[in-house]
Amino acid sequence: MPYNSAKLYLHNNSELNKVMKKVKSKAIRKKYIFRGFTFGLGILLFTALLSLNSDVFSKDNTSVLDAFRLMPGLWLVVFLPFITAIAGYYTANSISETLKKATRKIKKEAKRSQLVLEFIDNLRKGNLETAVPLSSKKDELGRSLVRLKEYMIKNKREEEQRRIEEEQRTWVTNGLAQFGELLRKTNNDLEELSFSIIRYIVDYLKINQAGFFLLNQPEEGEPYFEQKACIAYDRKKYADKIIKWEEGLIGRCALEKETIYLTDVPNDYMNITSGLGEANASAVLIVPLKVNDKVYGVIELASFSEFQKFEIEFIEKIAESIASTISAVQINIQTNKLLKETQEQAEKMAQQEEELRQNLEEMQATQEESDRRELEMKGILEAIDHSAISSEFETDGTLISVNHNFLDAFKYNIEEVENQNIRIFFFKDDLDELNKILADLRNGKNFKGRVRRRTKMGDAIYLLTTYTPVMDNEGNIVKILSLDYDITEQVKMEEELKKSKEELGIMLEQARNEVKEQFKEIEAVKIRNEKTLEGALDAILTTNKDGIIEFFNLAAEKLFGYDRQEVLGKQVALLFSKDTAKNDEFVSAFVNPEKEKIVGERREVPILTKFGEEIPVLFLLSEAKVGDDHSFTAFIQNVEVELF
Repeated sequence: MPYNSAKLYLHNNSELNKVMKKVKSKAIRKKYIFRGFTFGLGILLFTALLSLNSDVFSKDNTSVLDAFRLMPGLWLVVFLPFITAIAGYYTANSISETLKKATRKIKKEAKRSQLVLEFIDNLRKGNLETAVPLSSKKDELGRSLVRLKEYMIKNKREEEQRRIEEEQRTWVTNGLAQFGELLRKTNNDLEELSFSIIRYIVDYLKINQAGFFLLNQPEEGEPYFEQKACIAYDRKKYADKIIKWEEGLIGRCALEKETIYLTDVPNDYMNITSGLGEANASAVLIVPLKVNDKVYGVIELASFSEFQKFEIEFIEKIAESIASTISAVQINIQTNKLLKETQEQAEKMAQQEEELRQNLEEMQATQEESDRRELEMKGILEAIDHSAISSEFETDGTLISVNHNFLDAFKYNIEEVENQNIRIFFFKDDLDELNKILADLRNGKNFKGRVRRRTKMGDAIYLLTTYTPVMDNEGNIVKILSLDYDITEQVKMEEELKKSKEELGIMLEQARNEVKEQFKEIEAVKIRNEKTLEGALDAILTTNKDGIIEFFNLAAEKLFGYDRQEVLGKQVALLFSKDTAKNDEFVSAFVNPEKEKIVGERREVPILTKFGEEIPVLFLLSEAKVGDDHSFTAFIQNVEVELF
């Protein structure tokens, strides 16, 4: 029942108790004795009147005593007033006892109702520790009140838990938003970034100590952790700011790539220093800075109070964002370094290219002189062709006939060469070559080449020789026709020319090797740079001076939604909306080949994805210049930070 109705009910019971207290047991007995006596007397009188009118008294002069003798039951009527008075007495006692029991029960119920009312009032005020007024184990109202109390306690606990969880979610959400804003404003200075991160964590978590350890991986030697920033650290312990790989809990955290949380901290592990002295931390939290399963560093936090679960989860979430930012900063630093090296290399190569061009011009002049001398030699050969040396011989080399020029060339007369084998005109060292030539001729192959021959006096002459098999109608080889041209003088000149060409060839080979090495170095730098840019987490694209896209890495494909084949060779204006390309100073200069680009400044601009969505990004443009050729490389970082 409602609270006011319960009060009214108790008030009425209280009034009834007061009335019942005024009722006297004696008055009740008197009242019922009187009523019983009066009732019995009335019956007696009524019976006496009836008896006087009966036949017994009308026929005879019968006396009252006679009537009692005749009707002994009249005695009962005579004593009936006393009997009814006694009955009234006992009835009054019974009623009085009943009223007493009822009064005690009403008092008991009123007292219990008062306790129930007080219990309900305490529940209404939020006092859930009040004991439940149970009259007995079978008290349904009491058990209902117990269930009500348990339900309200459960609801209160759940409400308190929901409130705490909501406060924790709000705390985490606000922290992630603030931290995301902090990372977006960070420049390319790792020192400043590290201190900003540590200072924010200490202030937001209200802890006592924090350290930021960045992983360095030198080309030679083992990786190590360098302390980039710290708050409240014992400077003596980390004077060198270097921790070796796998050393201590920092190294273990990086090796296992898992968070380490300590509540039982040894006294000599870490001291929190302040102006008041030193104190040992109660809890230590060590979290790896990792993204894509790669560790970039470790943060170590210490506090006098233990870390809550939601605080640990918050640190683990921002640790991934920190790792992504460190990766982007390191890539930007490395990319800028590579770009600088590339520009220096390009300038150096441009200088080397100019030197190479001059060398090639000199070599071209030398080659032209060589060609001129070769033309002269060809004229000499044409003159020799007018005086050809001819002969005919069998497939085994037996001479059939020779002309006059043949005899003059070999210093023989006709009788000396008849039926002779052409072997007599070869030096012993050349016989193997002759056997091979004859074998090819027997197989129907022609031979044309320069050969050395032996004269009658044993001198060597050089001939430009053509051996042609002559066949009959059935395809059988009848004889071999030989046409020779004396090129002995030419050979001597060629040897001189060969010597000059060898010298020139050595020079050309050296120049070619230098060019090859330079181009190999250029190609290696280009491939290394392209692989570095391709593996970058940030979107990277390169355009030429006409605004044509020449490079588009994997991260750019994910950001813009385009496959690189869809954008390579296209105008870069494809990646921006018309309004942005027209109204934004930075984008307008970038997409317009005629305008001067804004280089070296990080700008926040909206890009247009393949699906028509505009996304804000951080845009940094760099320029590479090689001679008259220009190229521009854009480094694009998504502004949006995932909070969960």
